[in-house]
Amino acid sequence: MTAANNNNSSNFMEWLNNSVVMKFVRETQSELRKVTWPTREEIIRLTVVVVALSVSASIILFAADSLFAWSLLQLQTLVTPR
Repeated sequence: MTAANNNNSSNFMEWLNNSVVMKFVRETQSELRKVTWPTREEIIRLTVVVVALSVSASIILFAADSLFAWSLLQLQTLVTPR
């Protein structure tokens, strides 16, 4: 019975090693070894750039939205009969 279990276990491990999932895992590990990871200084610098650009875009969009809302309000007061 032990030989049969060992054979089944061996077949399962062989199947697992040849499965699509294991091939994907091996290829992913291989690709991750090729990655050039940024240094801590680069991460900090690029994070600051992203935050600054996000804040700038937010301010510009808020100003444009406020100007548009104000313009519509002024147009509404001009068109509305008294």
